[in-house]
Amino acid sequence: MARTALLPDIRKVHLPEARQAIPYVHAYLRECILDGTLTPGTKLSQVTLAEQLGVSRTPLREVLRMLQEEGLVEIEPNQRTRIAGLDPQELDDVYASRILLETLALSMTMGNFGPASRKEARLLLAAMRRAARTGDFNAWFAAHADYHRLITAGAGDALQRQLQAFADRTIRYIRIYQLSDPNSWQAAGDVEHVQILEALIAGDEPGALAGMAHHLERTALRVLTDCAPEYVPVAVPHAVALVEREPSAAFRLTGTH
Repeated sequence: MARTALLPDIRKVHLPEARQAIPYVHAYLRECILDGTLTPGTKLSQVTLAEQLGVSRTPLREVLRMLQEEGLVEIEPNQRTRIAGLDPQELDDVYASRILLETLALSMTMGNFGPASRKEARLLLAAMRRAARTGDFNAWFAAHADYHRLITAGAGDALQRQLQAFADRTIRYIRIYQLSDPNSWQAAGDVEHVQILEALIAGDEPGALAGMAHHLERTALRVLTDCAPEYVPVAVPHAVALVEREPSAAFRLTGTH
């Protein structure tokens, strides 16, 4: 039987201890999927992949099961495995969820964003610009994640975990945006990040929340246009409309809901 071709750019995973194979291999393969090293539709041979990673097939099967639960790989009844394709409805749902949760967390940060946080936010914006100019995507993603965490830091731990989970799910989509517009993908986002920060500092809650909602909406709709032009988004526009909706008079007067 012909040997399955090796997967490009997949390296052996360094394991401090053999029993730690599952968390290390899971983290590594997950990152390879999210950053585009393993592209949607890539077929995986468990035998070949185990050899490349330097692990046995038993922990690898568990890792693939975990990735399947996260929606990152598809395992068919015959045990054939492939990197999950980009599902436009998932993108629509994930970005809508992120719009609602991230605007909530941003609102909870209003009024508690002092000089130290403002300085750090500006430094992170500068770091994103530098990384975009040099094409250092890893540095850009790190600064971008820190920026979003900083401006939503008023949320509690449970909400922060949910925000992180949704942000992780959107990395693949942001990478598609970057690759589809290599020369100017950062321009619109840079302007939006600044506008959100300025509204946050000024205490302009409606402006900050609307800015965040439209910032996330733009990325989602751009990727959908590129990858699934026939798909009509439903969840994302609805989430934006909810964020921009004025509270009812009864709510403003009584605070009841």
